[in-house]
Amino acid sequence: MNRLRETKIALATALALCIAVAAAAVLGCYAVLRWSSPAVETKLREIDRIAASRYVGDLDAEAVADYAAVGYVAGLGDQWSSYIPADQYEQYRMNSEGQGCGIGVAVISTEDSIRVNLVYDDSPAAQAGIEKGDYIVAAAGLTVQADGADAVIDAIRGDEGTEVSVSVRKDGTDEVQELTMQRAVVTQKMAWGQMLDGSVGYIRIENFHDGAAAQFQDTLDGLLADGAQSLVIDVRHNGGGRVKEMSEALDPLLPEGTIMTLRTKDGDETVYSSDADMIDLPIAVLIDDQSISAAEFFAAALQEYDRATLVGTHTTGKGRAQQTFELSDGSAVNLSVEEYFTPNGNSLADVGIAPDIEVTLTEEQQADFYFLTPEDDPQLQKAVESVR
Repeated sequence: MNRLRETKIALATALALCIAVAAAAVLGCYAVLRWSSPAVETKLREIDRIAASRYVGDLDAEAVADYAAVGYVAGLGDQWSSYIPADQYEQYRMNSEGQGCGIGVAVISTEDSIRVNLVYDDSPAAQAGIEKGDYIVAAAGLTVQADGADAVIDAIRGDEGTEVSVSVRKDGTDEVQELTMQRAVVTQKMAWGQMLDGSVGYIRIENFHDGAAAQFQDTLDGLLADGAQSLVIDVRHNGGGRVKEMSEALDPLLPEGTIMTLRTKDGDETVYSSDADMIDLPIAVLIDDQSISAAEFFAAALQEYDRATLVGTHTTGKGRAQQTFELSDGSAVNLSVEEYFTPNGNSLADVGIAPDIEVTLTEEQQADFYFLTPEDDPQLQKAVESVR
């Protein structure tokens, strides 16, 4: 059995150790409490002190904190970073996870109209008979005409299991139906398709939120089973999403190799790759100036591997990936934390990608984008022509 060793410390030494420990504690507290950006700390503390002692109005501390956060993120000068208030964060989180709580529709709205452009599968809206192209004119006692589109859209949202009454007008008619639905958590419709004339499989990818890759694969498998001999993949008006989802969707379309590289501030890299299994069919990808982030990298990878013809207009040019950090009060900041690069090591930041075949839409076609038929869509027609 080991014997404990007796250690004697002189009084002076003990006092010195106590002082050292106390000093370390103070420095540790300072390190935790001090701001990493002294200029920001100084300015905000000065404003807060002056406002607290001299401002004659009512000071809403939470509102001030929200605006200060908005200003801080805006001051970074990065258009892709943003602040998300606490009352909006849950909706933001669910959306990025490919879900939502409501009746299960996506809409295009102006100041005086709300038109349904997507009805999610197995949603309350689908079960009630709402269809793409329908107009929502009222909800929960509010009307678009009297209260505005935003107020009606907000009224449709609500807690799972609660009821909401929605008034719907079919396109081309004056008849308005009042439908009562029970709000539910629904899965977004992110990828779907159809067979076009000439055995061309068309796949629309709305975004790359969680679950998009699985929906894409299911759609692709269905079209191949139906005899598709070529593919047109549409990522126009696609705002991006998860790099992982984009990479998984690309995997069956690419040979073995790098899909995308992400690099942090410290130089750490994450590389997404594809395996050797590949569907060898002619492919065209539709792009436009609203193909952003993962959508343009999806197109860029296929272009750099010489696997697809890009048709449409020049993309936006986003070269940074964001990560969302939830704050202690339930709000969040979505910050650019990585740069990303194409298979050939190119950044698309402020550059984007140019189509191989440029085709533009008229102003009228752009305004009616979500409701164009294949026959009325010149970009789609050119893409089909390129893969035949």
